[in-house]
Amino acid sequence: MQPMCAHFPRTVPTTGVLVVLLATALASSQPVGAQTFAPYSDFQAMSVARLATLQVKLTYIGDQTASINTVAFTAPGNPVDLTLFTPYRRPGLHYANDDSSPRSFAATTQQLRALLDSVGKLPNVTDGDVDLDGSVSFALLNTAGGTTKVFEAVVNGTSGPALFDKMLSALAGNSDGIRVLSNFGCDVHLLPTSTLLSAEGLVRVDVGGLRHDRQTSDQFVCKVRVTNTSITTLPAPLSLVVIRHGNAELLGGSGLTCNTYPPGVPYVNLPVGNGLAPGSFAEATLRFANPSGGKLTLRFRAFAGPGIR
Repeated sequence: MQPMCAHFPRTVPTTGVLVVLLATALASSQPVGAQTFAPYSDFQAMSVARLATLQVKLTYIGDQTASINTVAFTAPGNPVDLTLFTPYRRPGLHYANDDSSPRSFAATTQQLRALLDSVGKLPNVTDGDVDLDGSVSFALLNTAGGTTKVFEAVVNGTSGPALFDKMLSALAGNSDGIRVLSNFGCDVHLLPTSTLLSAEGLVRVDVGGLRHDRQTSDQFVCKVRVTNTSITTLPAPLSLVVIRHGNAELLGGSGLTCNTYPPGVPYVNLPVGNGLAPGSFAEATLRFANPSGGKLTLRFRAFAGPGIR
């Protein structure tokens, strides 16, 4: 007797049919595509007055084990609103960092104009493409005239440093903006690298006594003086890296080191104008938060001239 078998059809879908069916199923589950982007030239053509509502956003979209807060900035008086960017998210990219409070600052409309013009010289950014292995979204949004226009480019390890270099140059003089952009660029490893002039051996650093602030009991202040002991003028900016041993936190620094050792250490830019002449000195008051009141010791490194600290 022949064994009993369940009945199967004589033909089955070919591999090609299976692929088509699978692709159709996947397509039906994809998110709705992002809204249409405007070309970068539309933003370059905007008048300074229309830039009063321009928002600039930088979002890390690469692999991460901890959140990296998005950076967003706009003109004074115009509130940052990341929800306006939401309909323009590209499918397949991860914008979860936009769902937390951003690191934000204000930039004048003239600074925003300078930024648009400066970045406009980078065709690898203004093309609005997603670069291979891109990790940072650079986006612009403006609602001027009642029409929302958005641009986005996703930069990688090649196009990203050039973008940050142009933005930092355009925002020169905006201390908050330089600090926020520099810290973000360091976090995502896209700051341009540069060889800085070490001022060690060229300056003398004198530190006054550390004392309690009379108005804030858990803060301490001290005055630091940096004297040019060399025979040449040290170019601006002259930066003093403040290396702390203890739990105290430097307040009001100019940024954190990224390209110098040790990394992640605060520094302050000293008031030297265009440079510090031989025999001249510059002073600054350092303020530390030290709620525990623990012992605080300091040492310093100094760097001069342009470049990422």
